[in-house]
Amino acid sequence: MEEQEQFLEILNEIKEIAISQDNQMTKEEIKQYLNYMELSDEKLNAVCRYLAAAGIKIHGTKENIYQETTSLTDSSKINGIIKDFLMGEASARDTLAKSKLSHVIELAAAYKQREAVVNQIITMDDIIAEGNVGLLVGISVIEKDKSQYLKNNGEPDYETVNGIINMEIVNAMESMIDTVSENSDWESAFLAKANLLHQATQHLAQEYGRIPSKVELSAYTKVSTKEINDIMSISKDTKKVISSEN
Repeated sequence: MEEQEQFLEILNEIKEIAISQDNQMTKEEIKQYLNYMELSDEKLNAVCRYLAAAGIKIHGTKENIYQETTSLTDSSKINGIIKDFLMGEASARDTLAKSKLSHVIELAAAYKQREAVVNQIITMDDIIAEGNVGLLVGISVIEKDKSQYLKNNGEPDYETVNGIINMEIVNAMESMIDTVSENSDWESAFLAKANLLHQATQHLAQEYGRIPSKVELSAYTKVSTKEINDIMSISKDTKKVISSEN
């Protein structure tokens, strides 16, 4: 998760730099900003496509990626790309990923009102980036055995292919949001309980004329002794306030 957060942070920095350069950047500049990573050509192109989908013109590519991305939205064209992909055409994999980038953005829009986004725990760019990862995962899943996505008459099962890709995109987005939300909720719960124990200790110390035990704190706050031990092991401030067992 830490590496992913670092990558997303740098990706957003690159986008901001590109915006300051009239929404333009060269492929070589992108590669330099990400020189700490061992980027394959495929991953570098995926980064370029992500930036292009955000309206950044990427120089140093064979074509204007953004224009290609926005033009490949017609369902019949996408079905043709899927067919080429399943039939083993080498360039179709990359073209299929490009054709689905705008769809990732559409799916991400459904999360604008999620609590994690509204509270600015994560950004829409984070969600889109994770969706792009899910897109590539979906394509990889299909790529493992393309034959099973062909019907008896040899025609592609477009519904299943699109369904798997959509599922992986949504799963990636949902997993990221859930993970970030759980981490945030855990932190909030920990701080609330640590504060509760601090206040309870002060109150009981005044009432008893001594520092209360963990058992007494547990009975008063309804926080289990195990949780009290966990909080004590993490919070140095709580350790100073709460005494040991009787």
